[in-house]
Amino acid sequence: MTMLGFDIRGRRTGLDEDVRERRLEALQRTVERFTFALGMLISGREAPFADCASPMLADRMRTAIEPFLATGDTLRPDFGTHGELRIEGDLLDTDTPVSAFLEFEDRSVREHGDGATVAVPRRRVRLFLTLSLHPCSVVDCAVELLPG
Repeated sequence: MTMLGFDIRGRRTGLDEDVRERRLEALQRTVERFTFALGMLISGREAPFADCASPMLADRMRTAIEPFLATGDTLRPDFGTHGELRIEGDLLDTDTPVSAFLEFEDRSVREHGDGATVAVPRRRVRLFLTLSLHPCSVVDCAVELLPG
């Protein structure tokens, strides 16, 4: 007998695995869109955070990068071809946020207002993200820059 995703012995069923897999895919897509929006933001373009982050976080990210952009400089983002993503939390509990940790190599180039470019030393970037499951969106973010 199965009730609400558990068999009679209290073990999770295959339905739970399907839900977990769908939510994991949604989280991966959301982290990818958020990282893209972050790249757009540091390049001085409009960042499409609406489909991947809470409005409060989007405002906080824009406010944090504003002093850099006010100098007239931007970055040409190059976050490499791959990153390492780890997701922790109960993917079946939509009331509790999950944590995601994304690490990648940043090879961005700094561009001054006059168009001159300066190579930025390669470095590792770690994003510490908190995501809600329903709707799937990033609600908090911390960035750590590490030597390459």
